[in-house]
This record gives sequence, C-alpha cells and structure tokens, in this order.
Amino acid sequence: MSVSEVTICNLALRKLGAKLIESLDDISQEALTCNLMYGHVRDTVLREYPWNFAASRSRLARLSDKPVFGFRFQYQKPPDCLHIRQLNESGDPFVVEGDRVLTNSDEAYAVYTSRVINPALFDPCFVMAFAARLAAEIADDITGSNSRVKEMWTLYLNTLQSARLADSSEGHEDIVSDEPWLEARGLPQDNFLNLWR
Repeated sequence: MSVSEVTICNLALRKLGAKLIESLDDISQEALTCNLMYGHVRDTVLREYPWNFAASRSRLARLSDKPVFGFRFQYQKPPDCLHIRQLNESGDPFVVEGDRVLTNSDEAYAVYTSRVINPALFDPCFVMAFAARLAAEIADDITGSNSRVKEMWTLYLNTLQSARLADSSEGHEDIVSDEPWLEARGLPQDNFLNLWR
C-alpha cells in the first residue's frame, strides 16, 4: 500500500477518533490543522533519531571566510540537512552554527539526516511513530481533551521506542547462540561445557 501525506494524517486522526480527510486542501478543521503541523512534525521526528532511510553522505563545500575564533574552517551545510551525525571517518570535533559547520579539518565529509519529503520513502515503523506524534500535536485542537493529549504523547513515546529498536537492528550482525537457554541463565557455553569434563 502506497503511503501519502493524507494517509499519515488519517492515521493520526483515526487515533483521535476524528473525521478522516480526503485532501490536505479540504476546508475542514482536521485538514487545516494537519496541513499546518505536518511538515514541522515530520522534520522533528526525523531529527529525533538517526533513521537509516534518512541517512545521506556528502562532501561539504568549504566557505572562503573563516570563523572569527575557535575553529580554523567553516563549511556549508547541505540544503536538505536536518542533523549532522558525523564529520569525517575519524569523527572530528565540529559545531553547527546556523547553516554552517565549523571544524579544524581542512576537508569535511558528513553523514547527516536529510529532510525526506516523499512519504513513499519512509520506513513503515517511522510512519507509525510520525502518525502518533502528529496525533499528539493536534490532539488539543481536534478533541479539546487534555487526557487525549496525554494519551497520544504516551502512544508516541512507546511507538518511537519500538521504531528505534527496529531501525537500529539493520546493518548489524545478529549473534545467534546454539544454546539460547544458556544465555538466558547467564552461563557462557564454554564454562557450562567445562562442568561436564
């Protein structure tokens, strides 16, 4: 099933028991509120965790003017950059000031979180976390219920935790034990076998 902006908004509205929308251009309160909050919430959730699907790499363009003090060089952040995750392979120290990256390195290669706009590129777990955060942000306007707002924030935090766990498992080799019951009891397999020798 293809994911769209309207799909994500309707997931949020459904959590609130509100009327669903057909377009963000609708004149209903639901559509107007979703339209107002969608982009801000998307970017916020993208920044909150280094999602795999939003990772980008780029060589940064060095700016001709140097920082007044503290660092030797400054570079231009990519226009779609929401968060610099790492600078260079060695993890050189840096700071971000506005749209610039300051560092002492004479070259800058960045791993960063990009502003992914196309919902079709979103990870399914991110979609659920995004929809839960959107529901939390619009709950007061749509329902006027403080208890519903708190409920949606709790849902968001739980959904975000599950999404982060799923996302963090990609790119790492899982260690599968031949004897998982030994690990559950906290016994290294080698030590256990030595007991019987």
